[in-house]
Amino acid sequence: MDTRRPTNNTNKPFTRKPYQKRDGERNFGERKFQPRDNRFQPRTGGGDRPPDRENRFQDRDNRFQDRDNRFQNRDNRFQNRDGKFNPRNDRFQGKKRFPPKGGKTFKPWEKDTRPRLVSDLQITDGKLRGKYLATTTIPSIKMTSRRIREALFKALYRKIRASRFLDLCAGTGAIGIEAISRGAMVATFVERSARMCSLIKKNMEACEIKTGHGEIVEGEVVPFLKQMAKRRRFWDVIFFNPQPEDDTKDIVKYLSRGAGIKPHGVLAIEHHSDTFFPERMGVMKRWRVIVLGETTLSFYDRK
Repeated sequence: MDTRRPTNNTNKPFTRKPYQKRDGERNFGERKFQPRDNRFQPRTGGGDRPPDRENRFQDRDNRFQDRDNRFQNRDNRFQNRDGKFNPRNDRFQGKKRFPPKGGKTFKPWEKDTRPRLVSDLQITDGKLRGKYLATTTIPSIKMTSRRIREALFKALYRKIRASRFLDLCAGTGAIGIEAISRGAMVATFVERSARMCSLIKKNMEACEIKTGHGEIVEGEVVPFLKQMAKRRRFWDVIFFNPQPEDDTKDIVKYLSRGAGIKPHGVLAIEHHSDTFFPERMGVMKRWRVIVLGETTLSFYDRK
């Protein structure tokens, strides 16, 4: 018996006959999807959400509603009698930025009318910004660069306003004049060279600083500190910039005892980066160090 499938010898393509539903047979092609449990119900299909899921969404809606009501109550609380919103009474507003003490703040579209800084001989900021200072040709005496001056007063901006400033080894007096420009009440310059004292006086006259705001002392630093310790005279900020060839051991010893430094006053020392100063020196404790290349600024606070 030949069990092979008979072949169609005609050239017509083979087509499958449609399925004929028998009598009493159900139509499986029209059967709807019937899941076993409502948990497997598709999102687009029928059925209700599970109770826990429904409660979760309800809680979320209530939470957002409470938040909207809270902000609505806040706005109603800060209404004026005229019905207008008063931003001054809104305690949720961000803090405004106060302008700097040295001058005016400029918006991006406004033009900065302050003098431009093009030289290290100029005062960097304050009421004397842009004023030129005279310098000397002595190679052993160098004026503190503008970059270091800006870093120094940026760290001391809270201490300079209405303070008493002492500039030890003043040189040309640039640091003390900068302090006066930024709001210091009195600046004292201590310099042993008579030639440099006359130069400091010349710079003060060029900047139109009155005599009561600047005091020039010609003499050595150690005898000056001894005398001020006996007279119990103190300054809020002391800046010390020794020359490389000077012996600073005796000066640091008196400064570590608090000679001339007011309680909670600041001592700032400019020195070479290779020179080391300890973290604690007597009643002085170091709280910040700024390294700018070969120059370092060390800040000490008196207990």
